[in-house]
Amino acid sequence: MERILSNYSKDEIKKAAEIKAIFFDVDGVLTDGKIIYDETGNEIKKFNVRDGLIISHLKKIGIVTGIISGRESAAVTKRSLELKIDICYQAIINKASLCNKLMEDHNLKKAEVVFIGDDINDLPVFKMVGLSVCPADAATYIRDNVDFVTSVKGGEGVLREIADLVLAARGEMEKIVNG
Repeated sequence: MERILSNYSKDEIKKAAEIKAIFFDVDGVLTDGKIIYDETGNEIKKFNVRDGLIISHLKKIGIVTGIISGRESAAVTKRSLELKIDICYQAIINKASLCNKLMEDHNLKKAEVVFIGDDINDLPVFKMVGLSVCPADAATYIRDNVDFVTSVKGGEGVLREIADLVLAARGEMEKIVNG
């Protein structure tokens, strides 16, 4: 859709059209990065429903979706199962190594992968994918090391913004909108 694509450069649109997999962090990307514990010690996370809704549309056209998180959380497991996210790895110390393995396992080239992250442990992954992305509220030194900074902060639809770009660049968004 022209309206969505008008916000992006030709280079960003070209890169987005090649995408076959979107891998993403959770805390600071799908959430606002805050961790809440209830009185029993259970972790509570707040997810944006718009991020969740778009995953089904990505999957319909064969785009692999995957969580690569440095922390482990039952809430993330539940959310990934609910959304039928293809891959969910948590408590990952070396995200770059795992991303490389996932690229090999799914026969993906560098240009076919987006990674969305927001912190220091994501920096090595940014260098090995075709389109590296962070939320608007990531630290300056993170924003300086990605191809694209979203217009929204973590937890406010970061995945949705990138998914919309990918779907529009591949000519799929108009089909989704028009049914």
